[in-house]
Amino acid sequence: MSLMRRVVVGIGRGFRETGQALQRMGARAQDNWIFQEKICRHRALMNLFDQRPKLSSGVFVAPNASVIGSVEIKDLSSVWYGAVIRADQSTIHIGGFSSIGDRTVIQSAAINPTGFSARTYVGDYVTIGQGCIMRACTVDDNSVVGDGCILQEGSLVEPNAMLEAGSLLPSGARVPSGEVYGGSPAAYIRKLSKEELAQFQVSAEATAALAAKHADEFLPYGTLYQLKEEMAAVKAKK
Repeated sequence: MSLMRRVVVGIGRGFRETGQALQRMGARAQDNWIFQEKICRHRALMNLFDQRPKLSSGVFVAPNASVIGSVEIKDLSSVWYGAVIRADQSTIHIGGFSSIGDRTVIQSAAINPTGFSARTYVGDYVTIGQGCIMRACTVDDNSVVGDGCILQEGSLVEPNAMLEAGSLLPSGARVPSGEVYGGSPAAYIRKLSKEELAQFQVSAEATAALAAKHADEFLPYGTLYQLKEEMAAVKAKK
């Protein structure tokens, strides 16, 4: 971001904070203390200056997940409960029909010590399990990363490959196409069958359908306004 842009963003933030302070002063003058009530202000989508998440059609981001900065998520992908996708140093791309499991953390990096790209790339029809940690790595199309895996900078999961649960893929390491790797550090285990490879896409599509059902249970603008109205009604009765 240019210096001038940072100055403009800083001025805008100052105006917003000044407005908030004036609003609170007015509320105090009216003996209205509702602004002191503890309400969760978590935002599933958060900008960093001019870096904004870009979501395509049908993407589900759980209400308590966090998608921050320069993140691009393609059609019908899902970010599940408690997951964090933070692109504050380089970009993060997540392809279509891909899912990011509960509590998984995905980051990019400013510099990749392996010499590869510092961004994080997740392809189409990719399933990332629960509780994974990924940083400046690539998981290509139609692949599976099991629960609790760690993918370090510059690591690569090629298309149609699988990393077993609890594995560590070190910096610069790769999982070749058509193979299953596992362990810490990850090593070759076996070849994938044609039936298993076909199931990867079926599973990804099933997860996308499940995500749509979860999305239907939440309003796009949240429900905090309802709590605020209820609290105001209680105050008015006192």
